Formats: sequence, C-alpha cells, structure tokens
Amino acid sequence: MGFSSSNLSAAAYGYSFVVATTQESINASMQQYMNGIKAPEIMMCYIMDQNGNPQSIDYQTLITQANGTDPFSVPDGTPVTDPRIQNLSKAYFMYAFKAQIGLPAGYAPLTPGGPALPNIVVLGSSTATVQFNLTCSEFQVTEATYGPRGIANWLNQSQPAGQAWIFSSLVDMQLTPNSDYANLPPAVQAQIKNLGGNAFSVQQLLFDLDNAALQSTPTITGVVPGTPLYNGLQSAFLGPYMTQLKTNGQPVLGYSIQQSTTPPASITLTDLNFEVNPYMGTNGQPVSSPTTDQQGLSSLCYLCAANGVQLPVANEFSWNWIDPSEESSYNGVVAINRNTFANFFETQLYPTVSKCCFSPLVRVWLSGTFDTTVNYQWGLSGNQTPTVNMPSTGSTVATFTYSGNASDQAGLNGDMGSMTLTPSMNATVVFTGKTIVITQHLVIYVEITGTFGVTLSGNVVDITYTDTYTLGVDASGSLTATLNSVKTDNSVDPSTNGWSNFWGSDVNSLMNDIATWVQDFAATNFTDIPLNTVQSFVFPGGNTFTFDDVSFSENRDLVSHITYVQV
Repeated sequence: MGFSSSNLSAAAYGYSFVVATTQESINASMQQYMNGIKAPEIMMCYIMDQNGNPQSIDYQTLITQANGTDPFSVPDGTPVTDPRIQNLSKAYFMYAFKAQIGLPAGYAPLTPGGPALPNIVVLGSSTATVQFNLTCSEFQVTEATYGPRGIANWLNQSQPAGQAWIFSSLVDMQLTPNSDYANLPPAVQAQIKNLGGNAFSVQQLLFDLDNAALQSTPTITGVVPGTPLYNGLQSAFLGPYMTQLKTNGQPVLGYSIQQSTTPPASITLTDLNFEVNPYMGTNGQPVSSPTTDQQGLSSLCYLCAANGVQLPVANEFSWNWIDPSEESSYNGVVAINRNTFANFFETQLYPTVSKCCFSPLVRVWLSGTFDTTVNYQWGLSGNQTPTVNMPSTGSTVATFTYSGNASDQAGLNGDMGSMTLTPSMNATVVFTGKTIVITQHLVIYVEITGTFGVTLSGNVVDITYTDTYTLGVDASGSLTATLNSVKTDNSVDPSTNGWSNFWGSDVNSLMNDIATWVQDFAATNFTDIPLNTVQSFVFPGGNTFTFDDVSFSENRDLVSHITYVQV
C-alpha cells in the first residue's frame, strides 16, 4: 500500500491534490511548536450580577472594587474571616482563571524521567472529527463558594507539574455549507480555511482545532470529577467564558497566528476541506482495533482544489498514505492528481508541439508559351491547433495529434504535373515509475508527378524524439530531472536517377529542392522537449515541508514524501 496506491482521479475522489500527515508526526511537530509558542496569558474574572448570574469584569477593575485584593494571590483554603476574603465578598467575586496555551511542565522529554504527555491530536474512526486535547503551560483557577452570609469556602489552585489539566473536545473538521463552520462569521471562516502560505502548518492546524465554535463541550482529564477543583474549572473556564467564545466563533485562550507569504507553486490552492483517514487493513477497510503503532499511522488529509475547480465531497481513502516501514523517515505525503499534473504538463508542452503542427500550402500551375512550363509552389505554416486527448486511465496521460493535407495539379487531370504535401505530428506523454517519457513523431510526406506520369514520393521527414526524464525533487518541492533524448530518423530520399528528369520535367531535381527545404524547415522547429518544461513544476506546501522520493503511483498520481520543516 502506501502512496503507490494513490488514485485521486477515481470517481470517489477527484481532488486536485491531497496533503496527508500522520497522527504521530502531527503530535511530534505540535509538541515541538507548543514548546516554544509565545501565546498570550488570558485572564478572566467574574462577579455576581443583581440576579445572581456571572458577569465578566476587568481584572484591574475587580482589584479596585475589592479594595486592592488580587484573587490570584489569596491562598487556597484561606479562612473566610480573612480581610481579603471579605473584600472579595463585598465585590461579589465569583471566580477567575488565568491560563496560557503551551506544554505543561513536568513531562518528558523536557523533564527527564517525567511521564509522556498524551497526544494533543487524536484521529479516531470518524472521518469528520478530530479529538483535540488542549494543554496549558500555566493554569490557575480561583472560586468563591457562597453561603447565607457571603463566601463560605475559598479555592485557589494551579496546575501541578506532571499532572496537567487537559481539556478534551471533538472538533468538527468539515469546512462545508452544512457544518458548524458555515455558522461562523465570514472573517473567521477565512482564517480557518486559510489558503495562504502556511495552510498545511501545525500552527494553522492548532488554530483550526482551537476554535470554540467547532468544538464539542470539553471534558476535563487530570482532575477528579466532583471535587471543588473540578467544579471550579467547570464554572470558571467551561462556563460563561466558553459560551461566549462559541457564540462569537473565537479561539480558546486567544491563540492566533501570523500569516506567511505563499511560496511559489505550480498549482494554486483555491479550496480546502479535511478528512480523517483511519489506519487501513489490506482489504481497504479501517482496522477495527488498531495497535498504538497503527493508530499513529492514521492520517489527517487536506483535500485540496486547485485553480478554481470545484472541490468534491470528502470520502475515505482505501489505502494508507504512510507504511510502517516509512514512519521513521517521513511525516506524510503530497499527492497530485494525475489529471491535475497532466493538465499542467499539457499547458507546458502545447507551445512546443503546436509549433510543429504544420498547415501545408501547395500550388501547381502552367505558364510560358503555350502553357508548357509547370510551376510548383509549396510552404508550411506552424503553430496550428492539435487535438489533445487526456486518457483517464493507463500510463499514457496525454496525446497530441495533428495532420494536414494540401494538393494541386496542372493540365488535364494533372497530366502536366501535380504535388501533394501531407504533414502529421503526434506526441504522447507517459507517466511511469520515476520517469516521464515524451515521444514526438513528425512525418512530412511529399508526392510529385511530372509529365509522362513520372511520380516520386516518400516521407522526406520521418523523425521521432523520445525524451525520458528521470525525476527527483529538491527539499523545497521543485521537480528536478535528468534527460535522456533519443532521436530516430527514418526520413527517405525519394529522388531516383537522371531518366526521371528526362521523362518527368526535372521532377528529380524538384524533389531534391522540396525535400531539402522541408527538412531544413523542420529542423529549425522540431527539437526535443526542453528540460525546464519538467523542472518548472513546484509542489504546494514549500513553506511547511521538505520533499523527498518523488514518483508516480500505480494510477499515475505524482507523489512525494514530506517531512515537517516549519513548526
């Protein structure tokens, strides 16, 4: 299996290209990124309004109303008779929290011997949702529990090292008109469906997962349910704060990213959706109870439309993008639909091929005394329009065909002379293994008849170029290639001997003149395909990944392994 099975041109898919990264690589890159993240510290405070409901209040305003008391500085379990508690009670303080997205302290590998941090992203059996485990580098919560005479109990706790408070939710990853995404404000939709330079980065993925409106109500792990701490987190963090974020479609804890410049790419991303691909068995079906290693190979797939084409609906792939043997070397795959790449290639080849699609001109007429002199005129005009065919299956992905014909005669039924000029141009493009094979075949047939019916004919040009490009890819995603070009020349010389000139109005010399002109004309126009035709292609995602090991899949998608470089 692996990327050699890629078949994006199948009716069930049709995406212009797909970027697929494994759960294992996403989490490794996400942890690396979050270790150095400069996220803002978010502080939210709430007091009781006249109806007993929580009402947000600015932190400094709260301190002023509480006679200078900072709720975060009042220790856990402080007696309710303490003046600071009394100050907060008079200000009708309810609860507050301050938190910052990041990696919690006390976990390996940052803390040697510490426990392993749970995965931040979990790709389950659902193709439409992702489990997101939000972690914080710091989290402190305070809560006042009221009795008949004011505050009766005081809670103030901070997340301990190695015992993170994790907020788990299921995130709807469908960016479609019928999903939660469609209810977001247009500006937020544009931020989530980022089509810019870091569309495939873990920064952008964290931003997408962190949007409260796309999340289910989080559950808390690392805290015993029913305890004062659990209840305090439910009230302070998952209460009105989360409700307001969901209403506005805002990220949790103020996470944001800076957009980067879109790197050069040969195809332009114009639409995007997500799909989770569980680990697949050899039968093309999800493994019902995957091992930990198999789960790590499940993939988050970016389903991409390019150059304005309509994005098809999300469908589960029947193959794994990364095989177990590749996991230690690569993070994922970029696959370009055979039709997308063939269309790109057709655009690149068309000027070269059409240059040798010749429209012929032939004129034969009589002149001189008693119309006894036979005159011949001929010409070829290039840049005609070939017929292009793009087969949907097989190794041949594009064919170009063109033929022309021109003839004329002089005298009764051509008894004084005639001429026919028939050019044809055919080209094929074949994708196979790590090669692109382009075959061009130019034939120009000439037939001349002089007086007394003497006829000379033949393919004065019959040349085939077979150009084999062996592909590679550099780290930035630009195709590289080495070229092996083979020229086969089966052109013939139709001229015969002097008797043809004697009996045929000098047709032998005339054929030599025509053949020489046609061959010289063809030589200046018909050449092998330039190397830069192949090397002009650049994969999308150059800001985020390094590329390696490019080839064609069994179904002729252009595929390359990728590794996160930008986290």
